Amino acid sequence: MHLLVPFFIAALGLQAQAPRPSEVQERRLSNGARLLLVERRGLSAFNGTLVFQGGRAEEPATAPGATDLLAAALYSTTWPEDVAPAKNQADLEALLKQEEGLLEALRLERLRLRRDPGTTTQVPALEARLESIQARLQTLCSSSPLSDLYLARGGRQKAEATTDALLVQTELPLESFEFWCRTEAQRLRALELSRFSGVRAELVADLRSNGTLGTALLCGAALPGHPYGRDLLDYLPALEALRWSDLRAYARHSLRPDRMTIILVGSFSVEKVLPVVERHLGSLPVVPEGEEAILPEITPGLGDRRVEAALGTSPRLLTGWRIPARRHPDHLALRMAAQLLGGGQSSRLESQLVRTKNLVRKVQVSLDEPGGRFPGLLVADLRPREGHSLAEVAGALHSEILRLQQDPIPQEEWLRASAQLEAEHLRVEDDPAALAHSLGTAWASGGDWRLAELDIQALRGLVPEVVQDAARTWLSPSHRTTVLLEPNPGSSQDPVEAELVRVLKTLASARIPDLAQREHLVAEGVRQLRMLSSEERLKTLKLLEAQLAPEKR
Repeated sequence: MHLLVPFFIAALGLQAQAPRPSEVQERRLSNGARLLLVERRGLSAFNGTLVFQGGRAEEPATAPGATDLLAAALYSTTWPEDVAPAKNQADLEALLKQEEGLLEALRLERLRLRRDPGTTTQVPALEARLESIQARLQTLCSSSPLSDLYLARGGRQKAEATTDALLVQTELPLESFEFWCRTEAQRLRALELSRFSGVRAELVADLRSNGTLGTALLCGAALPGHPYGRDLLDYLPALEALRWSDLRAYARHSLRPDRMTIILVGSFSVEKVLPVVERHLGSLPVVPEGEEAILPEITPGLGDRRVEAALGTSPRLLTGWRIPARRHPDHLALRMAAQLLGGGQSSRLESQLVRTKNLVRKVQVSLDEPGGRFPGLLVADLRPREGHSLAEVAGALHSEILRLQQDPIPQEEWLRASAQLEAEHLRVEDDPAALAHSLGTAWASGGDWRLAELDIQALRGLVPEVVQDAARTWLSPSHRTTVLLEPNPGSSQDPVEAELVRVLKTLASARIPDLAQREHLVAEGVRQLRMLSSEERLKTLKLLEAQLAPEKR
């Protein structure tokens, strides 16, 4: 039988379950890890999800991008050398340490060359030695997709790096359950990270090619000084300097058992699975906690903030309101407000701005951007139709916000939005992967997996007046940040001006933490530079470049 056939059989089994309320059983393992089990009889496959609380928000300044790197380096595939002690494990670790040393030597040598371009260089010799080490690493590491231990058993695994957590979901046939427990425990013991250098290079290249995305710009302007507002692009030098041993040390701290919740959805009982889980994942050593991240607080009422930038290929309006964390009493009312505004084709923004007024071609409303563990954002993302300005769209959006705050909500509209949220809850209950994800994010962002169930129960008792009170409190100008994105001129832009913009942004990012002020400064700088002659612009560019740190030139 083809290797992928068992997976499709398993997937059909996962989707065959009829909707019913989840019955979650909770246990604690001896090392502090939490186990949640949802029994679903008749399934031929199970979903095993590992959730590690923390995520990007708790990355130290010395390890930016660590959560994304762990998702890719630790969980993108499951090769034998990643999880099982082997005869060549000592050789593998020795080669990884040599690779680390050569990568650091190359980085420093390239920095030295930028400062003194005319000096003799060791780059070719270092690159040759690095290539030799990486060739030897490749002989020790699997390279064929068919070597993936889960794929070979008809399963699949995916990892998701979020602001609040690292989530790893695996689907496998039921008979592979103990194999999964043993494999995941061995992976966390070994923390081999043999693909570190490759995934770091891919992450750096992706950041450089894509630049700052619109949502990142909004979060940075709306949540200044908080990790929720961090743009990884500003931390590229630190990311490039991050070493294999640094990431491994961070993983030992962030992936420890007391930060882990194991969620199982499948056709087995807690009496059957608990001894197996305890024998493998429960035997992971307890790691000293060390110092926990202390994050600054965000004051919701920072005032009405506005950013204008050239980004992307078409106009885009992003408006975010600072809202409380998921555990706050008003959060549920704001979830209903988001549903009324942008939850489907019948929502207010769709019906008014897209179909009735023909101002907008696309609407998206999202809650808890970029996370819900700390105060985040309710975001309205609008794409204007041709011939309509961003200012016109912003005015129409704020008119709809005022209408939500002031006018009585029609009963038919309220019932329709409530039914949509109920239907979404049933869909999650019916899908083992979605159910595990919902329980995991409730624990990671709200501190309690029960919120996944309690929220929908509380929504049934919600009344329109409570939603309007929350909208008046939180969707106000004092909580608002607006980002207006005009198309990036791209290749038509003067190359000197493009480089001036890059240098100005780099200088500003090192000195001005507030993204709104930073973007305003850069825009004003570009406006003044356009008044200069070409020769004067080149001179100005050289003067500005001289102020950059060598690694950022």
